[in-house]
Amino acid sequence: MLTSGYIVTYNIVRQRHVWLQVVKGAVTLNDTPLSTSDAAGVTGENALIIQATEDAEILLFDLA
Repeated sequence: MLTSGYIVTYNIVRQRHVWLQVVKGAVTLNDTPLSTSDAAGVTGENALIIQATEDAEILLFDLA
């Protein structure tokens, strides 16, 4: 669980992809707001900056 205001940086290994699913609450993903049930597929980024804008639960999948 991410508490409101908490920031996580996730570095992405080159040529990998990431899927982030917001299970509960709200976050910003590289300045893009996401809330409960939202998801984002990420390709071509070096890192993700995830900030909880309210208490949140997320799933992050690092994919080949």
